[in-house]
Amino acid sequence: MPQIKAVLGNVKVETAKRKRGCSRHKAGKHKHDILKDETCLVVTDADGSKHNYCQESAKDILDRAEMDLETLRSDMRLTP
Repeated sequence: MPQIKAVLGNVKVETAKRKRGCSRHKAGKHKHDILKDETCLVVTDADGSKHNYCQESAKDILDRAEMDLETLRSDMRLTP
């Protein structure tokens, strides 16, 4: 049987080994870093560049992804 394509292959959870900048909050009054040993969401673009997101941003991103998946299921007339 053929393999199933993993569409979320470019997203993973990592524990920061050093301080990282949050890609969503990199400027302005909400600017902050992801600290060493903190869990973060890492999204890798097609060109190989990585974007790190703090836990607050990760929640928003995953909530949005969940809504997008629900829309796709609905459009395909699939039940969860």
